[in-house]
Amino acid sequence: MNNLPFSLDLAISFQNDSWHSLVSDIEQKAEEVVLCALEKICQKLNLPLLDGDVTPIVEISLLFAGDAQVRELNRDYRGKNQPTNVLSFPDTPLDQTELADAMRMSEPLLLGDIVLAQETMVQEARFQNKDVWNHTAHLIAHGVLHLAGFDHMEENEAEEMENLEIMILKSLHIANPYEVSDPPRQETLD
Repeated sequence: MNNLPFSLDLAISFQNDSWHSLVSDIEQKAEEVVLCALEKICQKLNLPLLDGDVTPIVEISLLFAGDAQVRELNRDYRGKNQPTNVLSFPDTPLDQTELADAMRMSEPLLLGDIVLAQETMVQEARFQNKDVWNHTAHLIAHGVLHLAGFDHMEENEAEEMENLEIMILKSLHIANPYEVSDPPRQETLD
């Protein structure tokens, strides 16, 4: 059941197979997060279904990578020589005009690329006492929001983006990622 004013072409790729051992059915789960995020975004932007026989296609690329690859991308594109949990590379904004143009020209609307860093995400999830998949889902949703044009540079933008992330994750039965939880206890040997 797709409540989107477009069809989604989601290209999922893996730098290595270790992601599959972290999360079962990761491709199916990732697609569910992307679809849910896009539905909430379309509702927020009031993007109605378009009239016509042709439905536009929106393309997103999602790469499950490792820290080394993300560090290189972060260095090359953001000038930060360190890994980060997720990188988003927006291409075309998601709005009514761009969707209509894509439909008129019978060309897909390239929304952009999302790249996730496995080691950083796992480390963050453990430190924040979160399930690895729940943290991954949060960062996928975060990336999709960036592709659609949302940002968190200003306080009001950050609040809007966080509220959308919370709504997306709630729809997926994932707890609010911004609620503070106690970090895991460190066992000491006495």
